[in-house]
Amino acid sequence: MSMEDIAASKDDGQVLFQQLYLPPGEDNTKKLLRRTEATGAKAIVFTVDAPANGDRQRAYRQRGRTPEPEFQAITWEYYRKIRNMTSLPIVLKGIMSVEDAQAAVSNGVRAIILSNHGGRQLDGSPSSLEVALDIHKVAPEIFKQIEVYADGGVRYGTDVLKLLALGVRAVGVGRPFMYANSYGYDGVLQAIQMLKRQISVDAANLGVTDLKKLDASFVNWTPNHWMG
Repeated sequence: MSMEDIAASKDDGQVLFQQLYLPPGEDNTKKLLRRTEATGAKAIVFTVDAPANGDRQRAYRQRGRTPEPEFQAITWEYYRKIRNMTSLPIVLKGIMSVEDAQAAVSNGVRAIILSNHGGRQLDGSPSSLEVALDIHKVAPEIFKQIEVYADGGVRYGTDVLKLLALGVRAVGVGRPFMYANSYGYDGVLQAIQMLKRQISVDAANLGVTDLKKLDASFVNWTPNHWMG
């Protein structure tokens, strides 16, 4: 399904971001950016954590061969070049360290997404929750300087609340909806309703009536070494 098909299916007032893997060649990049702008997308999500395909063992077993690597030079100079090609704000997806988050602020990035690409790009990479906690400890001002989003490993309402408590503005969910799609529209709708209910119930059990009032004081961030 093309980006145009998806945009045509959205409801009035529904906000869409378009995630892009930029093609080689400046002309091709400009064409892709123009297509994105024409769909009415509110922002471009530029993926920065996948300059080369990671070793995805399950994918290898499924298709019986390894992918041919494609390497892209992703630098801050390249980001500034892309930024000047479009009127849309650019969200950087794949920020995985305090230092990169600080660099994003220094380079005028409007928003970042903490993401380890579903854990498929680099074995042993930290979760977005761990990175959010690092930022909260070392440079909490980042959450006020730019908008910070996060995805990866979100399965329950409590996962959402933990990220929001640290200062994350929005949380992305992938696999739960993909699995729910095995049952079609009704499955995805049920998954959405379940997650919304969990967030509501869990927030109520925390004594939170307004998610905007949620902060890090609601969670004990001390490592739990109990193994059960």
